[in-house]
Amino acid sequence: MGNYADLETDFIERTIRLIEQYNDLIQGLPFVEQFNYTLTINCLLGLIVMPKERVITYIPRIDICEQNRRKMGLDESFIDESIIDLKGLIQNLRHSVAHFDINVISDCDEHLVDWVEFKGSGNQPETIAKFRAEEIFPFLQYYSDQLLNNIRNHRR
Repeated sequence: MGNYADLETDFIERTIRLIEQYNDLIQGLPFVEQFNYTLTINCLLGLIVMPKERVITYIPRIDICEQNRRKMGLDESFIDESIIDLKGLIQNLRHSVAHFDINVISDCDEHLVDWVEFKGSGNQPETIAKFRAEEIFPFLQYYSDQLLNNIRNHRR
């Protein structure tokens, strides 16, 4: 693929597409050769850190209420109650991702990725969020769609 026409939007779109392509690619591979959560965690740099640094004004302030959590794909995931909107969540997650203050938690002895926990520091909550592993990508898709729509609507 060529150069970026618009670095921020292209990078977000390409990062989501990269995860989608990889998820398609691993179909049929033995389970021990599937690294979808490793890739997703790596992609948080492009989906969480870069937008917070480059396009923070376009990150939407969508309330984190029960109805919106369902839209975000976050049925079982935990978000600290002090974080009230999507923009606040992304700002808090940015610090956790940038400092790799992330824990991967397994509910069993087989070391599966069941949860990804984002820890806070300083004035942040001790645990910013604890995502059910299978809810991370749907959340990133929702967030990216909302962010890209905001950017496009305001840059016209």
